[in-house]
Amino acid sequence: MNIPQLPGPGRSRSLLIYGALAVACSGSPSTGAAPSAQASGGSGAAGAPAGALGGGGSVEGGAAQTAGRAGAAQPAGGAGATGVSATGGSGTGGGGASPSSAGRGGAPAGIGGALSGAGGALTGAGGALTGTSGTSAGGAAGGPGFPPLPANVTLHVAGDSTAAIFPATDPTKRVGWASVAAQFFAAGATVDDAAQSGRSSKSFIDEGLWTSLKAKIHPGDYVFIEFGHNDEKTDDPARYTDPTTTFRSYLKTYVSETKAAGGLAVLLTPISRRKFTGDKVSPTHGAYPAAVIAVGSETGTPVIDMTDKTRIWLEALGPTATIPFFATGDDTHLSALGAPEVAKLALQGVRELQLPLAARLLPQ
Repeated sequence: MNIPQLPGPGRSRSLLIYGALAVACSGSPSTGAAPSAQASGGSGAAGAPAGALGGGGSVEGGAAQTAGRAGAAQPAGGAGATGVSATGGSGTGGGGASPSSAGRGGAPAGIGGALSGAGGALTGAGGALTGTSGTSAGGAAGGPGFPPLPANVTLHVAGDSTAAIFPATDPTKRVGWASVAAQFFAAGATVDDAAQSGRSSKSFIDEGLWTSLKAKIHPGDYVFIEFGHNDEKTDDPARYTDPTTTFRSYLKTYVSETKAAGGLAVLLTPISRRKFTGDKVSPTHGAYPAAVIAVGSETGTPVIDMTDKTRIWLEALGPTATIPFFATGDDTHLSALGAPEVAKLALQGVRELQLPLAARLLPQ
């Protein structure tokens, strides 16, 4: 079944969020930071962010300097998908978008500030970069870079029951979206669904589940991190986290330890529940989705806003038509019909963020 699509630039909700950095392009691809590169020519004006993210989001860009003599970065093109960052010149700093300039000294994406909410490439007069720049995206001075995609990459998933594997004998026929995601990948990609029912960002770590997953991360692997449903349980101290403090702290632990292992962390907001007020989905996650987006901004981590993506999907179908997409008598967990649709939304975010992992996805 095709996912209903809404028109206009507001449809996409993958956020490529990077905070303003005080240093210029330093680090290594394996840690998520762009390798050292220096821009020739004078400094230019900060790139203009375009479009409000909404829903507690952050606007990309910031005090970045452009590479090249002319300096000023000019957004080009019409409205595009949120989170599609612009890329620089192909090796010599010349105009035109290039998805990667690794090893050729091309301009990193995000020089002069990344675009968010209104697509199109950043163009600017040349000025070659020295160094061995990888594909970069984001805020000031190029922002963090993506680890190179290995010949065989694994997508690990840390999360709760909405993404978990369930036995065929499950009484309500629950199916987690990550448990069916492998069917959308080509050869050279594996999905390791380590999500567990009932876990929060806190209990997943406390019970040793994160330690087990972390041991399997190889350089270039991806780790999707999706929590929130069980973090909300204020009556359960073993799982509850405060969205303004401890929830954010746990998310930062996942991000930093993924990077330390050479992987790329991707944060996902929790999927929406099937709770309608009239023909609109009622928010049930409080401050948790905004907290995920804030951590993404603070740590320079890509964010896929699954709360918003699934809300749009549910509202396009309506209260009655969405019933078969959820487990029996359950408005939180997906069914065998709904899980693939939500998996496609998550992987749509991979494409929107222009993550290298998109190269292993099957054609749409």
